[in-house]
Amino acid sequence: MMWTDFVVRGTLVLAAGFAVSLAFGRASAALRHFVWTAAFVSLLALPVVLRLGPKVTLAAWPAEPRTQAVAASVAARESVDPQRTTPPLPTQRVPRRGSDWRMAGVLSMLYLAGLLLVAARFLAGAVRTARMVRQARPAPHAQGLADNLRRALGIGRAVHILESPAAAVPMTWGTRRPVVLLPEAARQWPAGRLHAVVLHELVHVRRHDLLAQVAAQAACCLYWFHPLAWLAARELRKERERACDDAVLSGGVPAADYAGHLLELARAMVQRRSLADAPAMAETGDLEERVRAVLDGSRNRAPLNRRLAATVAALACALVLPTALVTLHAQAGGGALVGIVQDASKARVPGCEVRVKNLDGKNEEVAHAGVTGEFGFPSIPPGHYTIEVRSRGFAVGKAEVLVEAGRQAETLVTLPLGQINEAVTVRGSRPAPSLAATPRTAVPIRIPVGGNVQAAKLLNKVDPVYPADLKQQGITGTVMVRAVVSTTGETLSPEVINTVHPGLAQAAIDAVRQWRYQPTLLNG
Repeated sequence: MMWTDFVVRGTLVLAAGFAVSLAFGRASAALRHFVWTAAFVSLLALPVVLRLGPKVTLAAWPAEPRTQAVAASVAARESVDPQRTTPPLPTQRVPRRGSDWRMAGVLSMLYLAGLLLVAARFLAGAVRTARMVRQARPAPHAQGLADNLRRALGIGRAVHILESPAAAVPMTWGTRRPVVLLPEAARQWPAGRLHAVVLHELVHVRRHDLLAQVAAQAACCLYWFHPLAWLAARELRKERERACDDAVLSGGVPAADYAGHLLELARAMVQRRSLADAPAMAETGDLEERVRAVLDGSRNRAPLNRRLAATVAALACALVLPTALVTLHAQAGGGALVGIVQDASKARVPGCEVRVKNLDGKNEEVAHAGVTGEFGFPSIPPGHYTIEVRSRGFAVGKAEVLVEAGRQAETLVTLPLGQINEAVTVRGSRPAPSLAATPRTAVPIRIPVGGNVQAAKLLNKVDPVYPADLKQQGITGTVMVRAVVSTTGETLSPEVINTVHPGLAQAAIDAVRQWRYQPTLLNG
């Protein structure tokens, strides 16, 4: 996944969330909260869809004239006199991708560090809240009220009411086994405030607001560098509390009394700062606007229904799928790639198979170098490409290049020489006392080569002598020897590279040291 895709597509989803929330400005807070929840779920799904989903490529506008002329340029290069051995190299060469990999590594480390830092902050808050809940004790003075309100709200799960001296304000925690945590001072609250507070927190449970908060926090971890993600998380919190306020007012609590309760709870929160990480009833950051909304009798306080939720979810899918799957190119034919294949002596290598693979996409292209060692791909999608060049007698040549939209990338690939192999088989068995064993040798196997490479030729081969004591004991084995053929044809630094009886190994080394080659010739 490219960083630009990650940022740009995430920005589109966040911008759509702000636009829809603004368009629904006169709708209920419950609907706007669901819009933001859908936006955060879309943000979490976006990298998965972008990575695994099929890509749909659309052309945004016509190709530039330079791109359309690439095919003619490549054809003109192929018409160069084939007898010329040193045609000019490209005037521009795309740099190797080493610097790109280093930069990508630095960006990945920075991104991972930011993600872990933000995740640690959220995890620390969750651990503090969980510890506070474990250390809390039951609040029997509020449990009966909570059971009545729970049944009235249609909540089928049991909700336990706890109290803790560490809780500055009421809050909700847990999904499968939800609890409402009250401050220790709740014992002295008037009945009206206790009713409003418990009702508010139970609405959080019914709406599954903790799950929406977890989705928002996960998206903030993933997009920690994006300011719109944090602004969207703030909007989610604001709409969450306003939606619960609307439900409390719809439950019959007078607006003026409820506004007073909010102010008293906010005052307590300022005096004792809570570090918990759960939906809390009195958050001071949006208190003024929230009290205004409570006292505004013209507000739409309708709860979210299934029809509206299904509509918003369908809109989110309709936004995320095209955003993740559709790729717009700035030209119809993409970019172009041309290059030259040469050997270690800088002479051209004709007829090579050239295979390029897009690391940023799924396309793979194949071409063959011409008589002057030049190859070209006139129209391929932009992206980072790996290049593999194969020719008989050479090892695989590799390179990487960046192909940009509407431009021609040029590269140079150098083919390294291939290796040679020789095989000798010496067979022996435990002889009878009166008979002598005669070793047999196999015909050496050589790898066929072609092009301008003349393979090394074995001129003098001395077969290994089977040690008599080992032959008498019936000890056998395969000896694999690696050596370097010098420019004078001698075998240098022979070494055994497998596990075998030392006697067999020494016999093979002694024989290989006496071998003489005609060295490999490259272009004479």
